[in-house]
Amino acid sequence: MSTVHSKTRTAGRYFVVAGFLALALSGCAASGAAQTSAVTPAEPGDSADATPDSSVDPAVATPTGCPATAESMPAEAVSAEIADVDGDGENDTEWYDETTSPFTFGISTASGATVTLADDLAGPGGHNGWTATLHNGVVVTVLDDSRSATLHALVDCKFVTPIGVDARPYTFDMQNTHDNGTGVGCLEVDGGVELNGLQVTQNRDDSYSLMATGITVSTDGLTAINGYTAVSGALPEDDPRVAEAQTSSCGAAPVVSTSGR
Repeated sequence: MSTVHSKTRTAGRYFVVAGFLALALSGCAASGAAQTSAVTPAEPGDSADATPDSSVDPAVATPTGCPATAESMPAEAVSAEIADVDGDGENDTEWYDETTSPFTFGISTASGATVTLADDLAGPGGHNGWTATLHNGVVVTVLDDSRSATLHALVDCKFVTPIGVDARPYTFDMQNTHDNGTGVGCLEVDGGVELNGLQVTQNRDDSYSLMATGITVSTDGLTAINGYTAVSGALPEDDPRVAEAQTSSCGAAPVVSTSGR
């Protein structure tokens, strides 16, 4: 895996990188439900300058999510319900619209906001996308066309594209074309999940080696850098991790796909 291009995919779920480091790669189910405080409405006749209830923390505001927009999810879009991404505690919706050129990926929140992302991948087959919240609170979206994949982050109710150390948008090689990777997955860490680039290669004895590279996306979504690597060797061809490492997914996070027509 290069310093900026990590590994990417084909189709499926990546749960575990085992081997001598015994790492467990698993699902990415973002929770993101914000806590709210209850405020008791004033009763008729109460003084306007009455002392506030000391049990209510004034610093804790009821979350409202992203502000509503005029744009909404197209009726033709393929959609899936996802975990809350804008902090209001309500599940949101991701979708793909293939009636546009290029295709459009979007997220519509329960608060009434719709945020869109142009899919510039050129692969002729089906395109896939998923969204998940990482352990540092960053909401990421990965789009792929089975040949390569792009990385994006949802920050302040808009999509931004993280830049790698080569000053270019961080991307994944899904077919090991440049010896950079074959898949994208998620690794369980303290506080949630971490994005991983995956690369599976065949050994001379027909077994497979699997390498996972941790990827850190900054909290502002502007940068992505590679971190540690972990290797599992001598995996048999029928080991499910071999197939999973050739996909782009994040555990239980829903994936939406175009038809491939």
